[in-house]
Amino acid sequence: MALVYLIRHGQASFGMEHYDKLSEIGFAQSLTLGRFLARCNINFSVFYSGSKQRQLDTARCVMKEISEEKEQNHLNTLHEFDEYDAAGLLKRYFEREDGAGSPPMERIRQALKDPNNFFIIFQKAVWSWFSGDLVGEGLESRLQFRERVLSGLARISTDLGDHDPCAVFTSGGVIAVVMGHALSLSDEETYDLAWRIRNASVSVFSEHRGHLKLLSFNSVAHFEVSDNPDLITYR
Repeated sequence: MALVYLIRHGQASFGMEHYDKLSEIGFAQSLTLGRFLARCNINFSVFYSGSKQRQLDTARCVMKEISEEKEQNHLNTLHEFDEYDAAGLLKRYFEREDGAGSPPMERIRQALKDPNNFFIIFQKAVWSWFSGDLVGEGLESRLQFRERVLSGLARISTDLGDHDPCAVFTSGGVIAVVMGHALSLSDEETYDLAWRIRNASVSVFSEHRGHLKLLSFNSVAHFEVSDNPDLITYR
């Protein structure tokens, strides 16, 4: 029975035009997690990450803390663990809502001026995509996204030994898909769960012959023991 640690990236630059980079808090979260995992002395056999910058930077920060006195471990990048295309999704949402109105990228820039309002719009857009209502040429569907994520899990399961723990640095949508698969959740439950996954949180699954079982979900014990509640964030 192998253990799969799914780790959400640290806080990115939500509400900024260039989202895919860690904020200062995101870097602090990643380093704190790395130090905590080092103290836990988990002997990870392999490290995986999606290809997004926020995922890769989180992985590198954690691995640096874990491997400070050891030979640096290799990080395997798999696009299967990338988040869905939020920018493409929003662009298509505004194209549909505005018709021949303002260009979608201009609408996105305007919405970003009010982060709280932007988040409300973003949730509506994601649900529209998640429910299958929002489609477009070149836009990965929710079902295609799910299949991609699960194919990534199947791919790494072939590399794991019976007792090998591995770390996967990814995003909230990916973790929600895995949770939905492992627990047979409905679409609505999976969608709702995705918004509750905290930055740099850890969810652990056991994996055996393609079967997943949940052991722990959305843990931020590494922040709770650090006595720094400001590190607990959702976006």
